[in-house]
Amino acid sequence: MTELPKAGVNYIQERRGIAALQSYAADRGQIWRETGTGDVGIDGLLEFVNTQGFATGRTVAIQVKTGRTYFQNQSPVGWKYYPENKHRNYWEQFPLPVILVLHDSNNRKSYWVDARQALRVPASEERAFIDAPKTNVLELTNPVDLFETAGVVDQTFVPEMVHVLRQLVMTVSNKPAFPLSYFDLFTHGLTNICRSIYYGTDLICNAVTSNLTAQQSTSGISMGPSEQEFAFGFVKFLLAQNLAQIDYSDCLIDWVDRMMQPHFVAPLTSRGRALVELIGREEDRFVSSGTMPVEAGRRVAQEGYFEMVAASYVRRWPRINHFQDVLKKEGGFQ
Repeated sequence: MTELPKAGVNYIQERRGIAALQSYAADRGQIWRETGTGDVGIDGLLEFVNTQGFATGRTVAIQVKTGRTYFQNQSPVGWKYYPENKHRNYWEQFPLPVILVLHDSNNRKSYWVDARQALRVPASEERAFIDAPKTNVLELTNPVDLFETAGVVDQTFVPEMVHVLRQLVMTVSNKPAFPLSYFDLFTHGLTNICRSIYYGTDLICNAVTSNLTAQQSTSGISMGPSEQEFAFGFVKFLLAQNLAQIDYSDCLIDWVDRMMQPHFVAPLTSRGRALVELIGREEDRFVSSGTMPVEAGRRVAQEGYFEMVAASYVRRWPRINHFQDVLKKEGGFQ
C-alpha cells in the first residue's frame, strides 16, 4: 500500500470542538470568526447578534479544548481546568472576555466558563484551576448569558432618543425612603464637560438625599436589597441603550463577587452625548414656553466634579512619605 500522511487524533478532536462552536453560532444566529493565523490561545471570536438580527459589535474570544482528558479533574460544580501560566497571563489581560469551552466529543456536549473573569475575581490567585460548571451547557445557553461580561443585558434596545429620555424619567423607585429616577442618576453623574458619566454609591445617596429634601420629607434614606437592585439596573440600562462605554465585566466583580455597587467613570457614546443634547434642547423649549425659568449658569445636563476624598487618606500621607524615604535609603527593593 502506498504510504500517505495520516490525520492525527488531536486534529480530529480539535475540529470536533470547533465544529460545536460553529453549530452553536449557526443555530443561535450569532457570528463566528475562526482564527485563521496566529492562534496562540484564542480559537476565534464570537459576535453577539440581537433578536432583531442586528450585529452589535459585542464580542467574546473563544478557546476550545476537546477530549476526555479535560474532564478527569472533577470539582463540586463541574470540572477543573489547569491553564499554563502563559495562558493565565494572556487570558487575564486580554481586551475581550475569554470564554473557555470544554467539548466532550463522546456525548457531543460543550461546557463553558468565562476564563478571563475567573482569573480576575479576588479569589483567583488562590486557585491554580478554572472551574467549568456542569450547568453551563453551551448548546442550551442563551447568547445573552454567554455575552454577559461583554456588556450584553436582557433589555430591549430603544432606537429613538426621545423614548430613551422618557424611559429615564419614568423609571422611578416606588419606595418612599428611596425617591430616585434613572434621570436623576444620569444627570447627577455627568462629568468631564458632559462627555463622561460617574456612577457610585455616593452618587446614589446624594441624589436620594436631594429628592427627600425637595419633598420636605423627614424620612432618612433606606437602601436595602431591592433599592440596590434598582440602582444597579441603571448600569444595565446604560449598556442596553448603548449610552456609555462601561467595563461591565469589572462591574460584575464588584456586584457579584464583592456584593457592592460598582464605581466607575465611563465615556459617553455618541448616543449618550446625543441624549445630553436632547435634554438641553428640551430645557430650552421649556424656558421659551415659560414653564421653566432662566437660571444663569445652571443647566439640567451640566458637568459635576468628582474627586478623591482627602479625609479618607490624609492621615496616611506621612507614612507614604516615610515609606519612600526608607526605600530610597536602602537603595531599592531587596
